[in-house]
Amino acid sequence: LGDVYKRQKWFSMMLNECKKTDISEAFKFLSNVMKKRAIVFMLSDFMDDDYEKTLKIVGNKHDITGIRVYDKHDEEIPNLGMVPMLDAETNSVQLINTSSKTVRNRYKANALRLSDYYKSTFKISGAGAIDTRVDEDYVKKLLGYFKHKGR
Repeated sequence: LGDVYKRQKWFSMMLNECKKTDISEAFKFLSNVMKKRAIVFMLSDFMDDDYEKTLKIVGNKHDITGIRVYDKHDEEIPNLGMVPMLDAETNSVQLINTSSKTVRNRYKANALRLSDYYKSTFKISGAGAIDTRVDEDYVKKLLGYFKHKGR
């Protein structure tokens, strides 16, 4: 029970200290906490990069499957004009001109870059990867993944 308390305390500190997605830090934590080989499912939006090295290290020890959960608005923003947006990671509000095609294209390009990074990084490291949108049926995707993995 003491270890569980320590982990919860560590997670609370990390959440209060930094709200930015840091996949590399999560893999480092996993490596430090799980000493025996384990099957690990990591759920995230994976809106981060630069975690290839830590994934390779932790993937050599554990059977890792990344499950990227995302919303359609994570990939495209609609044309709504000037919109105040809260950056949950920095807690700052900025006025964004969503009617600008350049802004929408950059937003989409960044989302696709991070999605491609996630897919290629997990594939190169030999880890499993599943993509599911919040409005999709994830059960079929999971069943298909396990059916394919079992071959």
